[in-house]
Amino acid sequence: MYLYVLTAIFLFIMQSLSGASSLFFDCQLRERLDIMSGINRKAYGDHSIDAKGKAYGDSDDKVLLQRIVAGFTYHLNEKVVFSFHLYDARAWGWSLDQDDFVKNRGTDDEFVMDPYEEYLELFNGYIQVKDLFFNGLSVKIGRQKIWYGDRRIFGPGGWGNAIGWLWDAVKFSYKKRENFVDVWYGQTREKDPNSFSLLHKHVYQGVGFYSHFVLSGYGFLEPFFAWKNSLFHDIKPEEDTYYFGARFYNNDFYHLNWDITYVSKLGTIGDKTVRAYAYVLKLGYRFEKLFGSPNIVIGRVFASGDSDPSDGVIKTFTKPFGSTCGIHYGRMDIINWSNLVDNQINLYLTPSKRVNFKFAFHNFNLDKAEDKWGFYGYRNKDGFNYKHLGNEYDFQFIWKFSKRIKFSVIYAYFDAGDFVTHNVDNNDAQHIFLQFEYKFSLNLKLK
Repeated sequence: MYLYVLTAIFLFIMQSLSGASSLFFDCQLRERLDIMSGINRKAYGDHSIDAKGKAYGDSDDKVLLQRIVAGFTYHLNEKVVFSFHLYDARAWGWSLDQDDFVKNRGTDDEFVMDPYEEYLELFNGYIQVKDLFFNGLSVKIGRQKIWYGDRRIFGPGGWGNAIGWLWDAVKFSYKKRENFVDVWYGQTREKDPNSFSLLHKHVYQGVGFYSHFVLSGYGFLEPFFAWKNSLFHDIKPEEDTYYFGARFYNNDFYHLNWDITYVSKLGTIGDKTVRAYAYVLKLGYRFEKLFGSPNIVIGRVFASGDSDPSDGVIKTFTKPFGSTCGIHYGRMDIINWSNLVDNQINLYLTPSKRVNFKFAFHNFNLDKAEDKWGFYGYRNKDGFNYKHLGNEYDFQFIWKFSKRIKFSVIYAYFDAGDFVTHNVDNNDAQHIFLQFEYKFSLNLKLK
């Protein structure tokens, strides 16, 4: 039915509208080597023991990742756009495989969320009509990525190779100058390398609202809302949660820059009530006249935990449909926005338009010692009450060699805190990324 509706809409548009058309082909290739020491995607520690006590893979994983996104965008005229792209994500050399990422194994609720691999998957396939009933209103129907702002609330999450939140959705957008309001309903798919997602399970359905308003001279305000509902729940309790919040930021106010986000999470999971919250506070100053225009940013990223997981109220915050990429929570990629206190300081340097550096320090702690480490799921052992996950030191170098080619080198070192050394494993960890990106495009005017 989904494909029939898209086809009918497309044929109707083709017959009823005319104008100058163009065809845009593009392709993106990303090759990356991940070198890990003391961790893998399932477990922390030299012994690779996960939160349930099972050994998973090698703690010194070295993974070669490849991702290709290719397709076309067809502009029928100034108002009608059709876009279709496939992507292919593969991994070689790692000690894990897709079977290690099966959820609800052996049940009707079974699905796969492989972070590295998807074979010839639909990246996007949508029809967009602009100025639908009046100027500024548009609709987009089909497979699409939906992301805004810093991608913390809504974002596809593509750093891990297999792209995270992709939506099969209907989205309405209204834009007037720099201001916009978007609202949509859609469903998100699983990440199973061996199944085509349009023909397989969807994991969540949801409604999203995101807006952007210019506060003249003072920055930008972005109120948002999300409804998140699990689509199958024979084994796991049904999630029916609501997120309310806003982001306020300014990238340059007399060399000051700030980023403030607050979000409240309400609803139910099974028979339990949800009351959780999270926030981001960042303040920086850019020294424009110094070499590299250094921008020093201090901040705190917080997500509530639950001091009594056994009662009838869930106070642990988990993200709505946002990215967990390391750009937010340290480049080790072992932290997410849940039961978290992240005190941080960042230094950004831009010596040229093509080269930039970033140095960062993160002091990671649990909000509640009784709750789990969000990423891996480890908890304090009986009698322990530790909170300090560890201190992380990050270095990032990005070189835009040309319009088509970009190189990235990232190094992260994790100095394990007392929560890790007493409950998980007594080792520090490292993560190195060596990445190459190539983009190609071709624009054809048809008439």
